[in-house]
Amino acid sequence: MSAILARLFSDLDIAVLERAKDGTFSMLSGTPPWLKNLWPATESSSEGLNPGDVFYFLEDFLDRNEDFWRAPTNDRRASGVWTENTPDGKEQLLEATAIYIEDTPLLLIRIPHHQQVWPIFQQAREQRLEYEQLIDEINKREVLLHCIVHDLSNPLASIKGSLNLLQSEDMVESDGDELLSIGLRQAAKMQNLIRSILTTFANEVRPLVPTLIGTDIAPDLRSCAQEVVKSLQATASLKGIQVQLTDTTATSPFKVVGEAERLERVLYNLLANAIRHSANGQTVSVDVFDDGEFIHANVTDQGAGVPEDLIEGLFDRFSQGKDKTGQVGLGLYFCKITIEGWGGTIGYAHGESGGARFWFRLPKPVEHEDTTPEIQHT
Repeated sequence: MSAILARLFSDLDIAVLERAKDGTFSMLSGTPPWLKNLWPATESSSEGLNPGDVFYFLEDFLDRNEDFWRAPTNDRRASGVWTENTPDGKEQLLEATAIYIEDTPLLLIRIPHHQQVWPIFQQAREQRLEYEQLIDEINKREVLLHCIVHDLSNPLASIKGSLNLLQSEDMVESDGDELLSIGLRQAAKMQNLIRSILTTFANEVRPLVPTLIGTDIAPDLRSCAQEVVKSLQATASLKGIQVQLTDTTATSPFKVVGEAERLERVLYNLLANAIRHSANGQTVSVDVFDDGEFIHANVTDQGAGVPEDLIEGLFDRFSQGKDKTGQVGLGLYFCKITIEGWGGTIGYAHGESGGARFWFRLPKPVEHEDTTPEIQHT
């Protein structure tokens, strides 16, 4: 190898070793400081070197490529990157290449270019470890929370049962009726809260998408909407709010992928939310219509609507409005994971004449020609 090339490699901080016929190596370039640090023998001697005795990864590389040194070739062999520890305990990346230049067999050893990003790799590895530890901690806390909530349900059921018994047996004096009614309402409220939390946990740990569902058992979105509207009519009337389901004359079924019970709960959450944010004299409307391969549903109110700064996280877990109306922020989150779990989409838009419009759509179930019922995936 010419002196110019040797100088060039030296300036590039690459160690250049020529392979002798006896398998030892001679240093042709100047010895880089980093190599002296890892291989002190190169500081006192430049001939009769055997890098495989110092770098075990390189020993394997040289053994596997022994045939390369038999005759000059335009080919080259690369070792790949390996790690050595410096005397002060730091990790050092290295890589080697076997090559011929002017028919001279050479072994080039250098620090790879991406050594410069090594601190970034190390930082990313540490952050990943911290992330995994954080996820593990969150999971533990959620399991603990689930256990606490579950354990609260039993004594609460006993309290409510006792209050119901007092009421049904007329065991409370007339001046205590109001307090008894308050106790029953609060107990019912707590039961709904516990049910919401437990349902949310359950839906997170088990898949919602049914692998097979026939059109005969698929829920009818319009029928579910009718049931929910009927169940909330009394609540709406007490607040002077009108609830209407549009186009109830349609006769064709609006079958969708899903389960009727949870679909009604989604509709219940959206409709109850709309009623809660409506004022006396306003109207809440529920629209269900065919949207090609999907069935679409809107729940629209005439209230104040959702502020712009809250829309982005509206369906997040524990998301609450600025007024914090006593809800824990699981209702919309439950709707989201349920609808998306069935292959649908859910969202929010401002009403055309003000107010809020929550919408979702679900795919229709389809059947294969072999009559095996299966859902249509999007």
